[in-house]
Amino acid sequence: MSDTESQPESEKFDVFLAHNSADKPEVRAIANQLKAREIKVWLDEEQIPPGRSFQDEIQKAIPLVQSAAIFIGLKGLGKWQTMEVRSLTRMCVEKHIPLIPVLLPGVSQFPEKLVFLKEYIRV
Repeated sequence: MSDTESQPESEKFDVFLAHNSADKPEVRAIANQLKAREIKVWLDEEQIPPGRSFQDEIQKAIPLVQSAAIFIGLKGLGKWQTMEVRSLTRMCVEKHIPLIPVLLPGVSQFPEKLVFLKEYIRV
Protein backbone atom coordinates (compact mmCIF):
# COMPACT_ATOMS: atom_id res chain seq x y z
CA MET A 1 0.00 0.00 0.00
CA SER A 2 1.48 3.38 -0.98
CA ASP A 3 1.41 6.49 1.20
CA THR A 4 -1.44 7.95 -0.84
CA GLU A 5 -3.54 4.82 -0.33
CA SER A 6 -3.51 5.05 3.45
CA GLN A 7 -5.73 8.14 3.47
CA PRO A 8 -7.42 9.64 0.43
CA GLU A 9 -6.30 13.21 -0.21
CA SER A 10 -9.90 14.27 -0.81
CA GLU A 11 -11.08 12.99 2.57
CA LYS A 12 -11.95 15.94 4.82
CA PHE A 13 -12.45 16.00 8.56
CA ASP A 14 -14.54 18.43 10.57
CA VAL A 15 -12.08 18.54 13.46
CA PHE A 16 -8.56 17.35 14.28
CA LEU A 17 -8.23 16.24 17.91
CA ALA A 18 -4.75 17.21 19.17
CA HIS A 19 -4.11 15.70 22.60
CA ASN A 20 -1.57 14.33 25.00
CA SER A 21 -1.67 10.53 25.00
CA ALA A 22 -2.14 10.73 28.79
CA ASP A 23 -5.58 12.25 28.06
CA LYS A 24 -6.63 9.55 25.57
CA PRO A 25 -9.62 8.21 27.57
CA GLU A 26 -11.21 11.66 27.92
CA VAL A 27 -10.50 12.59 24.30
CA ARG A 28 -11.85 9.26 23.06
CA ALA A 29 -15.11 9.87 24.96
CA ILE A 30 -15.42 13.35 23.46
CA ALA A 31 -14.66 11.95 19.99
CA ASN A 32 -17.48 9.44 20.40
CA GLN A 33 -19.89 12.21 21.42
CA LEU A 34 -18.89 14.29 18.39
CA LYS A 35 -19.33 11.31 16.05
CA ALA A 36 -22.80 10.71 17.52
CA ARG A 37 -23.59 14.24 16.31
CA GLU A 38 -22.27 13.33 12.84
CA ILE A 39 -19.10 15.38 13.23
CA LYS A 40 -16.22 13.73 11.39
CA VAL A 41 -13.21 13.63 13.73
CA TRP A 42 -9.56 12.92 13.06
CA LEU A 43 -8.33 10.88 16.00
CA ASP A 44 -4.90 9.29 15.69
CA GLU A 45 -5.85 5.82 16.89
CA GLU A 46 -8.64 5.63 14.31
CA GLN A 47 -6.87 7.21 11.34
CA ILE A 48 -3.28 5.98 11.48
CA PRO A 49 -2.92 2.49 10.00
CA PRO A 50 -0.67 -0.03 11.77
CA GLY A 51 2.93 0.12 10.61
CA ARG A 52 2.72 3.75 9.50
CA SER A 53 4.71 6.69 10.77
CA PHE A 54 2.38 8.72 12.95
CA GLN A 55 4.34 11.90 12.15
CA ASP A 56 3.82 11.39 8.40
CA GLU A 57 0.13 10.61 8.84
CA ILE A 58 -0.44 13.67 11.02
CA GLN A 59 1.32 15.89 8.49
CA LYS A 60 -0.97 14.55 5.77
CA ALA A 61 -4.08 15.04 7.92
CA ILE A 62 -3.56 18.63 9.04
CA PRO A 63 -4.35 20.19 5.62
CA LEU A 64 -7.55 18.12 5.42
CA VAL A 65 -9.26 19.47 8.54
CA GLN A 66 -11.90 22.18 8.83
CA SER A 67 -11.07 22.98 12.47
CA ALA A 68 -8.76 21.87 15.25
CA ALA A 69 -9.39 21.13 18.92
CA ILE A 70 -6.38 21.42 21.20
CA PHE A 71 -7.00 19.42 24.38
CA ILE A 72 -5.23 20.55 27.53
CA GLY A 73 -5.28 18.10 30.41
CA LEU A 74 -3.74 18.03 33.86
CA LYS A 75 -0.36 16.88 32.47
CA GLY A 76 -0.19 19.69 29.91
CA LEU A 77 0.82 19.21 26.30
CA GLY A 78 2.60 16.07 25.16
CA LYS A 79 5.81 16.27 23.10
CA TRP A 80 4.14 15.51 19.79
CA GLN A 81 1.07 17.54 20.67
CA THR A 82 3.32 20.58 21.02
CA MET A 83 4.42 20.11 17.39
CA GLU A 84 0.80 19.67 16.31
CA VAL A 85 -0.19 22.89 18.07
CA ARG A 86 2.49 24.82 16.19
CA SER A 87 1.40 23.47 12.82
CA LEU A 88 -2.31 23.81 13.54
CA THR A 89 -1.98 27.38 14.82
CA ARG A 90 -0.18 28.44 11.66
CA MET A 91 -2.69 26.66 9.44
CA CYS A 92 -5.65 28.11 11.30
CA VAL A 93 -4.31 31.63 10.82
CA GLU A 94 -3.48 31.07 7.15
CA LYS A 95 -6.74 29.30 6.24
CA HIS A 96 -9.02 31.13 8.70
CA ILE A 97 -10.32 27.96 10.29
CA PRO A 98 -11.35 27.64 13.94
CA LEU A 99 -8.80 26.64 16.56
CA ILE A 100 -10.60 25.51 19.70
CA PRO A 101 -8.71 25.12 22.99
CA VAL A 102 -10.44 22.51 25.15
CA LEU A 103 -9.68 22.49 28.86
CA LEU A 104 -10.29 18.99 30.19
CA PRO A 105 -11.80 18.40 33.65
CA GLY A 106 -9.55 19.68 36.42
CA VAL A 107 -7.87 22.32 34.25
CA SER A 108 -9.08 25.84 34.97
CA GLN A 109 -6.57 27.93 33.04
CA PHE A 110 -4.06 27.78 30.22
CA PRO A 111 -0.46 26.88 30.97
CA GLU A 112 1.62 30.08 30.87
CA LYS A 113 3.70 28.93 27.90
CA LEU A 114 0.63 28.69 25.62
CA VAL A 115 0.45 32.41 24.89
CA PHE A 116 -1.03 32.02 21.39
CA LEU A 117 -3.84 29.73 22.51
CA LYS A 118 -4.98 32.31 25.04
CA GLU A 119 -6.19 34.40 22.09
CA TYR A 120 -8.88 31.85 21.24
CA ILE A 121 -12.23 31.27 22.95
CA ARG A 122 -11.96 28.03 24.88
CA VAL A 123 -14.42 25.33 25.88
